[in-house]
Amino acid sequence: MRMKRLLYGIFLISIISTAVLFGQSDLFSHGNNRPVADAGLDIKTQSKGSIFLDASRSFISNGSKLKYQWIFAPGLALNSENDFSSELSVETYGSKYLKSVQTNKQVLDVKLAENVPGTKLEVILKVRDRIGFEDADTLIVEYFDPTAPPEIIVDTSDVIVDSLTLTLSDSDSVIVEEGGSGILIQGLTQGEIIPVDVQIINSIIMDQIQVLGFDYIVYLNKNLKPDELPKDYDFDCITDSCASKNAQILDAAYVLSWGFPDAADALSIRIFEPENFNQWIDNEVVSNPYSIISKSGVYGLEPDLRASVSKILSDKRFKKQISTADRFRMKNDRWIALGKYPLMLGAMYLLVDKVFLQDSEEPPEQPPGFPHDP
Repeated sequence: MRMKRLLYGIFLISIISTAVLFGQSDLFSHGNNRPVADAGLDIKTQSKGSIFLDASRSFISNGSKLKYQWIFAPGLALNSENDFSSELSVETYGSKYLKSVQTNKQVLDVKLAENVPGTKLEVILKVRDRIGFEDADTLIVEYFDPTAPPEIIVDTSDVIVDSLTLTLSDSDSVIVEEGGSGILIQGLTQGEIIPVDVQIINSIIMDQIQVLGFDYIVYLNKNLKPDELPKDYDFDCITDSCASKNAQILDAAYVLSWGFPDAADALSIRIFEPENFNQWIDNEVVSNPYSIISKSGVYGLEPDLRASVSKILSDKRFKKQISTADRFRMKNDRWIALGKYPLMLGAMYLLVDKVFLQDSEEPPEQPPGFPHDP
């Protein structure tokens, strides 16, 4: 009996260890739970105006809320022009310049002091979780003269970006920066499906991007306001070149476009950089989409569509946008899911042992005269 109990204990410990290591995807998706700060790309601005500081790419893998503190170099942010009285805390350099702002908001609109072109000033982002762990990241704000001639020859894609800067109002001094951030999802349809279904497919793609662990800013046409965009933004794109131009207007780093190719019963989905829309980073195809839609509706595309997005975003150039743990989980979902089977096997063993094996044991020795005669 002692030997059997010992073997039981070893077996149960093995089952629990295996289930914890391979059946709990949280371990792979979360890793350590320290926050990671991302202040975003460096910013170029005119001599005076405002900038948007975006901490939305900062994250903590357990999903808890973060506090954000922006620390400004002396001479950058004016105290009198900014009203941050509703934020958590504010520090100043004397009465003229802001030193820091602590907030719960991911995005902060900051009015700048006037500085000569060529001035470069530092902004530090500190993020802190509820326990007190923190991380920091830095960006540089560089002042420039918009009237100065360019120092290098730009190609046609750069001209498209530069044309956007000419349409900005005098009060908006943020200049579109090469490289961009975020991803534009653009459905290139010509009436193959109704507009509501287009929005549903866009939403499925956006949701899968977030499920995979990417913290992208995602641009969807339905969330954009025409009166806040240049007139050359096209809400009815049917080509990758059109989607590319839209992405440059939004300063998006990537375009994920999809549509129904002519003479093919397929939904083609692809991703590319706006400047190189003829060179796809990757592409995938969902076969027989019309038959799926006719039987199950547009939601019937969901499993195949999600799988296509996963394959596209597993390209090596996206490694900086997702943690090693999340990338491992993304590529090994099926194997990780198998972690539940050792636990099931252990439960079955215990059930069989309970029903069959215990009956074979000798009955325990009873005291003399048991049961008692009446």
